[in-house]
Amino acid sequence: MATTREQSLHQRKFPDGRTCVSCFSPGASLLLAVPCGHVFCEPCISKRCSLALKDRTLVPAHCCGLEFPTEYVKEALGSVDFMTYTRFLRERQWKGTTLRSDVEYAWVVKRIGGMQCPRCGVGVQKISGCQTMRCFCGNQFLYKY
Repeated sequence: MATTREQSLHQRKFPDGRTCVSCFSPGASLLLAVPCGHVFCEPCISKRCSLALKDRTLVPAHCCGLEFPTEYVKEALGSVDFMTYTRFLRERQWKGTTLRSDVEYAWVVKRIGGMQCPRCGVGVQKISGCQTMRCFCGNQFLYKY
């Protein structure tokens, strides 16, 4: 007997002849469409979602710049990992404010010789290497002393 999860996934099954755009597995048992129109097999969607937990620059899980549907991500990760994923999404969307604590944070970052990401405000400190920085939020910027 199929579980509710299996039943909901099988309702989105595509006809034979389509292949997963990630692993090119022909006739995979279950192919899911993402907003850009591409189709992925369930293991490849799970792999992309799991990679996003390891590399925050891959959050949100996406294809062609369009986010995977939340239900796909939740099904792929399970409830505990999905909570981590949604926290990463919130952190990525967070914008700095002028609260006293933010002003104090900016002062501390500057005092230790660091700088804040122009997009999200996370403090970074350059130890070595080139001036190009890549923040957890995905923003790339030049480090200025």
